[in-house]
This record gives sequence, structure tokens and C-alpha cells, in this order.
Amino acid sequence: MTTTPYETDRYQPSGYSDSDESYLNPGAAIDAELSGEQEADELDTIDTVDEDDSTDEGGAGSKAKASTKPSRGLFRRVAAKTIEVQGASDTVRALAAAQVGGSEDVVELVASIMSAGRSSTSPLTDIETIQAAIRDEPWSVGITATALGRARLKSIWTLLHTLGAVGTPAPPASDAKAGLAVAKAVNGLSEDNQLELVASAELLKRS
Repeated sequence: MTTTPYETDRYQPSGYSDSDESYLNPGAAIDAELSGEQEADELDTIDTVDEDDSTDEGGAGSKAKASTKPSRGLFRRVAAKTIEVQGASDTVRALAAAQVGGSEDVVELVASIMSAGRSSTSPLTDIETIQAAIRDEPWSVGITATALGRARLKSIWTLLHTLGAVGTPAPPASDAKAGLAVAKAVNGLSEDNQLELVASAELLKRS
């Protein structure tokens, strides 16, 4: 019997494993990374099924009743977040509460943080955008701020008011004036203000 170069009498492992796929297929690695957070969220609950062997009059068969219960991992995360919120300063808690639209009370704030959805934009991201414009293109910062739109300017204003950087709880009625006022206040933030904003961003992380 003649063997081809692809045939052998003895199996020889190639050394290739599933973990090497990220090197051969970068797209797979990227997809895995993007789906990581979604998989983490799915682990928060465990599905249990109770089967009922009884049948209805039509003989449809057994019925399955699905129920869900929190996982131990979720309890640990909530407990850890509660300790973290308790240890935060009043200003940091106020900043976090302003961003999730909840109360500064520890229990209520923890509940708001753990149940909040992930947003593609946030006031902190918008503040960083304005700060970048101040640093790189100061002549256009008013336009950059105004272009964010009324709703996002109001969210930024709420944080600035919490920090004492603006004197009124609501921004000017004119979007152009509001944009300029926000830009001016952001430019005047102290180093302590910056640290408090960063701390509030960390507090809002669910894990």
C-alpha cells in the first residue's frame, strides 16, 4: 500500500490549539473581546427549569416552567459595590447619582448603579471632549460644546453644578450661551474636581 505525504502510520500532533486562533484570525479575537461584557452580564443569573409531568386534556405533553435566580457572583458584586459606595466621599456619590439619575443614599445608589445600562456617551466623556478642544483647538471650544446639543449640555451642567463650578442649577436658555458657559466652567475645573470626576466614573462601574 502506497502512502501519500499527507498520510502517516503514526499521529503527530501539530501543536495548534484553539487558543492559537486569535493569531491566525484577528477578527475572531476582536469578536471575542467585544462579546466579553455581554457574557459577563449573562452569568449574573442562573436559569433553572422545573418540569411538570402532567398533561392537559389534549395530550400536549409535559410543561416546562422556567425561573431565574441571582447567582452567587452577583451577590458578591453587589456587596463589593456597597462597600465601595459607602467609602466614597459625599461629592463623588453626588456626581455618581447625578449620572444615573438616582438618589445619593447608599442603598439606592448601589441599586441604580447595578441596574443601569451601558451608555455609548456620558457627561464625563463629553467633558473630556471639551477639554481636548480647549487643549488642541481653543478657538473652536464654544462650537464644540454647543454641538453636543441641549440634553447633553444639561447633563454636563448638572455635574458642574455639583462641583460648584457653576452657580445655577440650570444652564442658560440659549444653546450657544450654554455651550460657552459650559466650556468656560470646564476650563476652570481644579485638579481636585478632575479627581472627583474620575472617582465617580470608577464608582459607576458595575464590577
